[in-house]
Amino acid sequence: MPSEEHTSIELAGTDRPGLLSEVCAVLADLRCNVVNAEIWTHNTRAAAVVHVTDDSTGCAITDPKRLLMIKDLLCNVLKGNDDLKTAKTMLSAPGVMHRERRLHQIMFADRDYERVEKTGVREVEERSSRPQVNLLNIEKDYTVITMRAKDRPKLLFDIICTLTDMQYVVFHGMVNTTRMDANQVR
Repeated sequence: MPSEEHTSIELAGTDRPGLLSEVCAVLADLRCNVVNAEIWTHNTRAAAVVHVTDDSTGCAITDPKRLLMIKDLLCNVLKGNDDLKTAKTMLSAPGVMHRERRLHQIMFADRDYERVEKTGVREVEERSSRPQVNLLNIEKDYTVITMRAKDRPKLLFDIICTLTDMQYVVFHGMVNTTRMDANQVR
């Protein structure tokens, strides 16, 4: 069951111009009020967590038939012309989850980082700017992970989420940054 305050909808699909406009148009046509939303894009993929309420009551949408219609129509928008296999729309599980954490999980599950374009010069540029990661097993249950990468907003957040998704427990860490680089030890 959705929360009493709002209904959480998770979306994943191929990014394209006008996608957000189409999603909002479908929600408006279905008398849904978007309370808040967070959208991430990476490579050619898009993911979103959208909180909606019933336009007339201001509460969460609870009618199973209406929820199914919303889910189906949004999935059709996400499919577009060529995304038949990877478009996903689902209602979020009950309980409170950090939206950015959930978006990280959706994008991680999508595995868009595994898609590498082979276009000559761009491939050489991407290889040189890829993060460098080293693992050193100190003891049976202790691993030191050293990473060097181009610094960017939310880099530490993404790394912690990825390690958690990979079933690592982070006991402590150290981060050093320069103007363009970030060095991290976990």
